[in-house]
Amino acid sequence: MLLKYKSKHTSSSKKQYPTIIEELCHKFSLEDLKKSTNNFDEYRKIRKTKFSIVYKGYITHNGETDYPIALKRMRNIFDQWKFKKEIEFHCQLHHPNLTSLIGFCDQKDERILVYEYMVNGSLYDHLCSRDMELLSWKKRLEICIGAAKGLHYLHTGAKCTIFHCDIKPQTILLDDSMVPKLSHLGFSLQGKLYKSKPKPVKVDILIGSFVYMAPEYIRTNIFTDKCDVYSFGMVLLEVICTNYRHTIYDKMNMLENPNLTLQESINLINPANFLEKFTAYEIIDPILMRLIAPQCLEVFMDVMKRCLNIESNERPTMGEVEVKLEHALALQEEANNGKSNGDYYRQC
Repeated sequence: MLLKYKSKHTSSSKKQYPTIIEELCHKFSLEDLKKSTNNFDEYRKIRKTKFSIVYKGYITHNGETDYPIALKRMRNIFDQWKFKKEIEFHCQLHHPNLTSLIGFCDQKDERILVYEYMVNGSLYDHLCSRDMELLSWKKRLEICIGAAKGLHYLHTGAKCTIFHCDIKPQTILLDDSMVPKLSHLGFSLQGKLYKSKPKPVKVDILIGSFVYMAPEYIRTNIFTDKCDVYSFGMVLLEVICTNYRHTIYDKMNMLENPNLTLQESINLINPANFLEKFTAYEIIDPILMRLIAPQCLEVFMDVMKRCLNIESNERPTMGEVEVKLEHALALQEEANNGKSNGDYYRQC
């Protein structure tokens, strides 16, 4: 993989991090973070992956006591490059649809990132959990628009082009107002602009979640902004087609078959096979369908399918996706204002 970081195992933190990072990002002591989580209590654990464990903690911050935070404790102490890169990106990037990094800790083989706590979990939680209230269609649109704005900013709004590389419902977090924020920049890649377009980045190994990866990226190990667009199209598919989530998990189990060729694996995760078999009215939950205005549905399905186009050059930019989703929301609001009960089922 590109963007590797080689640790020199020095005790001086100033040799490991540029001064500007320590100025922009608070350095916590390990003792303070232990206290904030009751010594990394199991009951404070939010989620666990093969790369990190996330805990909920409380600190004094901005004059507020018991300020909630999320501590991302790296599981592999050798992932220094990923740890450093995530800090550097967050120090450069500032957008309302990106998570905010409060600080970090690099002490006694512990590498911890401290973020604002996202009280409403992830988009994945709301799509999959039966314990949570069903997201309204309008709220789903608003979440998709906010996530699109964050990704558009990464591609074009920062000083350099950033490819997220791991867009999926699990990495779209929701704050106390249900505002979406992109997280997990540790796998992100930094590209350059060439003739006003993001230049592709070659990687040594695939990064991200396989079922959300663009097919050309799997074949070539070359990542472009259109690979992020494809992953975002998969998110749109899950947002509107509730049943497709089960299809994804079934495919993940099938991908473990060692006898599958690379092309067979790509064909297996190709959502076009799913979309060609059924109409929108057959794959969308009937309860959700009642909430969607036909004109809005048409625009949403069109932009989703364009994002998932097998030909990367045929996919829209994230700026175009953002505009189309805002248009879909406007159509939905216009239709809602013209109906008394908001039930579009008979029109479909």
